[in-house]
Amino acid sequence: MINYYYDNTNDLKPFTHQLDANDDTLPPDNALRISPTFKEGYCPCEQDGKWILIEDNREKTVYNIETKEAVKIDYIGPITNGFTSLEPFEFCKWNGEKWVLDEEQKNDFNIKQHQINIADLLSEANNEIHILNDKIELEIATDDDKKLLKKWKLYRIQLKSIDTNKLDIELPVKP
Repeated sequence: MINYYYDNTNDLKPFTHQLDANDDTLPPDNALRISPTFKEGYCPCEQDGKWILIEDNREKTVYNIETKEAVKIDYIGPITNGFTSLEPFEFCKWNGEKWVLDEEQKNDFNIKQHQINIADLLSEANNEIHILNDKIELEIATDDDKKLLKKWKLYRIQLKSIDTNKLDIELPVKP
C-alpha cells in the first residue's frame, strides 16, 4: 500500500509525494490511498477524497497587460486576470484578447526620435559655424571656408524649418 500525500495548508491541496504505507493503518489526514493521475500542464489536487487535475502554469512567464512586466508564475491554477502568456512587442497595447500595435505610441516615439536627431544635427551645425566664424574673425579663413560657412548656415536654417511633429520628414543634405 502507498500513501499519496497532499499539501493541506494550500487551498487546492496539491499532491506532494508518496510513501509506502502500513497495511493495517488508515491513511493520514493529508493523504489518500488512491493513486493520482498525472497530465502535462496539470497538477493533481485532493478534493472531497478524490484527485482532480488543476491547471499548472508554475515557472511559466506571463505578462502584465497594463505594464507589460514579465512575471514567473508561482501558483497552481489558471493564469490570474490581468496577465497573459502572450509576449508583448514594441509599441503594443492589450486589446482585451491580444497585443496589437499602438500606432499612437509608435508615432510619438518616432516624432521624439526626429526631434532628438534634429537637435543633434543643429548642435553639429552650430559647432561648425562657430569654428568657421572664428577663422573669419581671426582672418585666417580661406575662400572655401567662407563658402562652407554659408552652406552650414543654410543647412541650419533648413533644419530649423522642419516640422518635427510630422512623421515623414526629409533631412537636408549636410555640407
